Amino acid sequence: MWVGIVLIRHDGLDPQRAGALATAFLGAVVASSLSIAPRIDRVRGTIAVPAGFAVAAAAFFAMALTRDYATLLALHVAGGLAVGCGLSLTHSAIGASPNPHRLIATGFTVLSLLSLGFLGAVPHAIAAFGGQVAFVVLGAIMLTAALAALAGFPERRAAASPDSVPRALPKLSRRVWFAMVGTSLLTVSHSMMLSFLEPIGLAHGFGTGQVMNVLLGIGLVNMLPGLLAALLERKVSSRAVMIAGPVLQAILGFTLARSTLFGAYAFAGVIFPTVMIFTHTFIFAFLARNDPSTRAVAATPVMAMTGSAIGPILGGTTADHFGYGSIGWTIVAAAGISTLCFWQANRRPEPALAPATAAPR
Repeated sequence: MWVGIVLIRHDGLDPQRAGALATAFLGAVVASSLSIAPRIDRVRGTIAVPAGFAVAAAAFFAMALTRDYATLLALHVAGGLAVGCGLSLTHSAIGASPNPHRLIATGFTVLSLLSLGFLGAVPHAIAAFGGQVAFVVLGAIMLTAALAALAGFPERRAAASPDSVPRALPKLSRRVWFAMVGTSLLTVSHSMMLSFLEPIGLAHGFGTGQVMNVLLGIGLVNMLPGLLAALLERKVSSRAVMIAGPVLQAILGFTLARSTLFGAYAFAGVIFPTVMIFTHTFIFAFLARNDPSTRAVAATPVMAMTGSAIGPILGGTTADHFGYGSIGWTIVAAAGISTLCFWQANRRPEPALAPATAAPR
């Protein structure tokens, strides 16, 4: 919607320039998160999170007032840097909570509801009032996040040594790094397939209405995996979910790319996005348990946005040279490496580490 409907259709930008704006935003999010995550204990979330989301809101509101490309580019970079700051500190606070699994599952569920409302209402508003409405809505969402953080973001104090000097944080373990790489590969496959789900369906000969019904089904079903992950927190091992997730993603992705039966395409299409949400909930809790400093979970935007940036261009290049069916094989390869990473991450018993504390102000 951001690139196709607003920047290309309404603002008249060519695909390359429109895509560059989105890439600039995502790149800024990644750069900001990469900068903040390693030093997460030195940043006061009670100040930085409201400020970050407020700056992002101002950037989006300003985007609605200009069509100058250089100005839009600068605003996309500024907004991305601000969002990356707010998201990293928010994920860190979730990781430091008493129950990171349940809290991130709740967050995913609310995000799915917000996305469903956004995708259901904003296109109609754009058709009635113009493309700049999308930026106004995004600005309003960021402003709401800033106000919520200002009202009650948890205070967190860095652990200090007896002489009151902040303790040096230990290096992240190999198992944490393996889990982070595996998660990044999950997001690559996720964004790759979702970027081409519609053209793959049309290439299979399915009607536009059929494909649109599948996309609607995705929006409705996406509300369930977060709730299901919360309910199964103590009934399913994180190891089983982390290893089974990419395997199931490979099976569904291959089915979507290769099957010419609409029933198989529809079922796999509706289920495919839920695998990422469900699996990521258990991965997040795993990272929170194995890294009490919360640096790993603070880097969640890096893992998510890197995959979101690589997936579409990788899938597009593969499809351009070998056809849409090759996307299925690419997902199988990525899922295989991801499975290996998660297996390595779970080779040794998980240490009984309590997450860092984050008390409300």
